[in-house]
Amino acid sequence: MNLSIVIPAYNEAENLNILAKRITNALESFENYEVIIVDNASTDNTQKVLNEIKQKHPEIISIYESKKGFGNALLAGFRVAQGEVIGYIHADNQMDPADIIRIYQNLKENSFSVCKASRLDRHDGLMRLIISRVYNLLFRVMFAVKLNDINGSPKLFTRQFFNDANLTSKDWFIDPEIMIKAQKLKQKIGEVPIHTATRNHGSSQVRATTIWEFIKNMVRYWRQK
Repeated sequence: MNLSIVIPAYNEAENLNILAKRITNALESFENYEVIIVDNASTDNTQKVLNEIKQKHPEIISIYESKKGFGNALLAGFRVAQGEVIGYIHADNQMDPADIIRIYQNLKENSFSVCKASRLDRHDGLMRLIISRVYNLLFRVMFAVKLNDINGSPKLFTRQFFNDANLTSKDWFIDPEIMIKAQKLKQKIGEVPIHTATRNHGSSQVRATTIWEFIKNMVRYWRQK
């Protein structure tokens, strides 16, 4: 398997049908890939939607993760992924699945261990934009990482990196954990600029408590340097 893309989904039933069509269209010229949708203990009709999707798109599989958390969902997907390159994209349709190909090509052509999106624009409101800029600046200072958008996705990495990184974060901090581990392991990292869209269905699961998650974990990892 060349490529495995994991999609964590909590109450994203309205988005999944749209995303399934978009991602299979984007990857139709790609040989030997799989898409793994992880139902992260959804309370809407996600399971019904997933059953319908799998009948239309046999290249898409789904698994269920009962422990809520962005990191838990991703790790569950990574454990069953068979690709030599593993990656993920959010289920909210704010990112264009076609960018997966651009990022994959960049990773391969430049022998990157990790290659990710860097969002040129945001559609999450002024407060989220300010928080994001402060967070990225603080992260760059604390960990000496020369990246523009720590949490940007799609994010792809080699299986070798995944095996070496031993990712453990069960929450939103899995995004920066990947970058911290890549830096610590002295891996080559690439970024590809992308444009994003407005979320039209469902609601973001990022809450005020998420900020404290990031701060707490950043301090913990910084002390371990």
